[in-house]
Amino acid sequence: MTVLERRLMDHLLLELESVNSRFQNQLKRQHPTLTTYDLRLCTYLKSNLATKEIALLLNVTPESVKKAKHRLRKKMGILPHISWGTFLSND
Repeated sequence: MTVLERRLMDHLLLELESVNSRFQNQLKRQHPTLTTYDLRLCTYLKSNLATKEIALLLNVTPESVKKAKHRLRKKMGILPHISWGTFLSND
């Protein structure tokens, strides 16, 4: 990724997170143990990004994202049969 592409990506991520700050604040009130990383991951999941896309944005492997999603499910008490889209649209 070039420097220009990275700057553009950083700008887009900031915009995405600022638009979803109300969503993140609501999540934080309902689940006070969530970290900044967890909130960012929730924002990406609410935006319907695929695991590979999230991995690219976070500069980690897709396997790391899968593990983070699993830990987040446990932390938030989300049952395995409930989709992220369903859960986050209700929050």
